[in-house]
Amino acid sequence: MVRPSQLADAQCAAGRGSALALRCLGWDGERTDYSYAKLAEAATNCASFLKQMGLRSGETVGVMIGRKAETVIAALGIWKAGGVYCPLFTDLGPDPALVRMELVSVRILIVEAEIYQSLIAPLRMFLADLRQVLVVGGDGFISGCLDFRSGLHAAPPLPAIEPAPEGQAVIVHFTSGTTAPVAGGGAPPKAVMHDALVMDEIAASARFAFALKPGEMMWCSAEPGWVTHTAYGLIAPLALGGTILIDEVSPTPTRCLSVLEDEPVAVWYTTPTLIRGMMGGGAAPAKAFKPKALRLAACVGEPLSKDAVEWGRSVLGAAFRDTWWQTETGAIVLGHEPSLPPVPGSMGRPRPGLQVSLVHRREDGIEVLDNLPGTGELAIRNEDLPPWRSLGGEGGALPEELEGWHLSGDFVRRDADGYYWFLGREDEVVMAGGRMIGPFEVESALMSHPAVAEAGVVGAPDWRMHEHLVAFVGVNPGFEAGEPLRRELLDYARSHLGESLCPQELFFETDMPRTPSGKIIRRALKTRLQPSVLSGE
Repeated sequence: MVRPSQLADAQCAAGRGSALALRCLGWDGERTDYSYAKLAEAATNCASFLKQMGLRSGETVGVMIGRKAETVIAALGIWKAGGVYCPLFTDLGPDPALVRMELVSVRILIVEAEIYQSLIAPLRMFLADLRQVLVVGGDGFISGCLDFRSGLHAAPPLPAIEPAPEGQAVIVHFTSGTTAPVAGGGAPPKAVMHDALVMDEIAASARFAFALKPGEMMWCSAEPGWVTHTAYGLIAPLALGGTILIDEVSPTPTRCLSVLEDEPVAVWYTTPTLIRGMMGGGAAPAKAFKPKALRLAACVGEPLSKDAVEWGRSVLGAAFRDTWWQTETGAIVLGHEPSLPPVPGSMGRPRPGLQVSLVHRREDGIEVLDNLPGTGELAIRNEDLPPWRSLGGEGGALPEELEGWHLSGDFVRRDADGYYWFLGREDEVVMAGGRMIGPFEVESALMSHPAVAEAGVVGAPDWRMHEHLVAFVGVNPGFEAGEPLRRELLDYARSHLGESLCPQELFFETDMPRTPSGKIIRRALKTRLQPSVLSGE
């Protein structure tokens, strides 16, 4: 069993104490390296410091540091002290920051000094559960706070490691917002908690989807507030004896290409948003960079279009592979076996050990399609993993037939070979003329046009067809949004999709509504429809 309190220590015990565990790239180009022995020592000091600050087993520590080595040290230290690790996005506004910290009762907050002064300090009087704030960085003393880095160096010896009791949560994340209804301009947060058993699932999934080996460097470019970073930018590499790469600079297409050229990254886990940005810049500039050691590139967060898979193969030498999972599942559910070429446009096949089915919720009951081609809502069950727990958000009791299952809310297609294809959120599937249309199928066709950087497709009410398709499109550099391009894109969609799947309306959009993880929120796009479109005129 992978124990969260022993992630670095276990590698030391296996004789890998001198191996590289963590490399952090700074804004100034400086590299800071941690061996497993050095990282284990820093984690122990962090645990001792937190215990000195009064942290008790099962209490939550919020971490709002961003892409820094201290994020990894803090997580390992929290687990050694028996606490619950709660990463928070560094760009939260005051309202979402307050509601999240209140919801999970953050007792200690480890935060960037600048973020504390601009965001947390004005909120502190409202955070009754918050006992202590530890700041990272800054130019000097901040009233009411302690310096995190100084505390690590001055921490007394840790009497003993306190692993979390069986069944106690060790991680709490907030979902991205795509699974909750838009309300008041945002989605109500839902905190998802997992206990220590999820660590084994994360390690197993990294073997399945990435074939990650000891000594290999893995770079997950996600912001640490996202569950993807905790699972694959922190836990998986350490559990399998690999090396974590953290880049303090926010990822851009050019920055990513530069890092891949300079660092021995074997596995890169990123987002379709970044991939589309690379593609929008053209193949020629990207080919000027030569990845140093890249053997596998994968993405998560939203479906990957077919053309992106081949672009990665031809330009970077590694075809991009899609994966599918959710905060609630804790680890990758669908992926492409590394020994096989990816199937373009597919999310892959299920990880061994999981039960994956298609579900139809009907007025007269539940229909479950096991191992047969078809379409339905993706449902997952893992008998070895206790059900996740949640706070806040929306929920409800499952029908008796689905006890023990997680209903994803994603509408998918399963083919005869067992590969799954994303069609859309179940509540985003468009009913047009008696036909169910998955928005991603239409979006993918639009994004195959060189002018289209991104697309979001929704249904608008239509008295004749129930709904009709409306597309929102972001344009690549070098193309001009306007009526000629609008007509060209509609004709292009019609020629590729046919009349029944072609959008009736197309709008150019420069500011797509997104979750913190970069997903386009289609339900928010619906609020931008013009009255004439809504009325079906």
